[in-house]
Amino acid sequence: MSQPTKAAGILLAAGGSRRLGSPKQLLAGPDAVPLVRRAAQQLLDAGCAPVVVVTGAEATAVTAALTDLPVVCCHNAAWTEGMSRSIQCALAWLAEAAPTTPAVLIAACDMPSVTTAHLQALLKRAVVDGSTAWHRVASAYAGPEGEPVHGIPAVLPQADVPALQALTGDKGARAILATADTASVALPDGRFDLDTPADVLRWRAATSLQPHPPMSTIAQLVLADLAQEISATRRMLERIPVAHLDYTPHPKSWPLNKLAHHLAEFGDFGAITITQDALDFSQPMQRPPMPESAEGFVAMFDAGMSRFQAALAGITDEGMQAPWTMRNGETVIMSLPRMAVLRGMVMNHMIHHRAQLTLYYRMLDVPVPGLYGPSADDK
Repeated sequence: MSQPTKAAGILLAAGGSRRLGSPKQLLAGPDAVPLVRRAAQQLLDAGCAPVVVVTGAEATAVTAALTDLPVVCCHNAAWTEGMSRSIQCALAWLAEAAPTTPAVLIAACDMPSVTTAHLQALLKRAVVDGSTAWHRVASAYAGPEGEPVHGIPAVLPQADVPALQALTGDKGARAILATADTASVALPDGRFDLDTPADVLRWRAATSLQPHPPMSTIAQLVLADLAQEISATRRMLERIPVAHLDYTPHPKSWPLNKLAHHLAEFGDFGAITITQDALDFSQPMQRPPMPESAEGFVAMFDAGMSRFQAALAGITDEGMQAPWTMRNGETVIMSLPRMAVLRGMVMNHMIHHRAQLTLYYRMLDVPVPGLYGPSADDK
């Protein structure tokens, strides 16, 4: 059997886009094509086969954006642990489905300066004419301080797979690509990626696409505050003691799983506050099913917060100051400016229930994570 002559493509599309506030994989370019689809098509057009797209956050929507493309979607359930786990997820699939693949071309979907021609140049440089040997080739661009950087997109030969499998955290293959035996192809403006709303506006302006209205300054303040509270709440949910889901510290208290479920759904309450003008408790509301593991509560929380952040990214200052009403049928419970509801009934309310959960943890001798500095269990 002849050996494969094509490199496999690995597209990293699992990130949560927390700084941006909405899934960057689904941002549309001037041609209305989502970035993840654009990047996958580039790998196919460059000649990669197979192409493996690694999903994580918003996996269902990302997969839907790739409909009818001849790619494989590989879901990384541990996407929050960093880029290394996404690379290893794709390598595990390739080890089973295409074990003789000679090399991989690793790319990301949030680098708008990448073109099909650049990927083809990387692949051409990676193979010496008349040889079956593949060489490591990185994209070369300037770092934040002007320092030379070797990064992705990059071609890594089969010999680099053990090093890729040993990666940890969110550093990716940068250390491997920094070695002296790495060749390179220049990628102008390669360090520019789409991490923040400001990055997106700059990208849209550069591509002559009509930019979206500037993000609400009030919403930007909420997002900055929200980032701290998301991180703290997530640390609490990661420690849910599965053996004690029915625990209650007092007959009038909720069971632990009901409290955790309520805490995990505040992202959806936030999204409702942004996207609706009112919440009527007399109308049926679809609630997420009760998770049965710490991972399940975290996944529920992450999904809701992603929807909340995406909604915040699209609202105006006028919308943040518009009245918002909570009612039960004809009875009005409260009517306040939307930003006041977000602060009181969403953010403060979430912090309140998170504090309740710390009491449950103390009573069960579950270590309490530091929330605004080290806890007694961190010392």
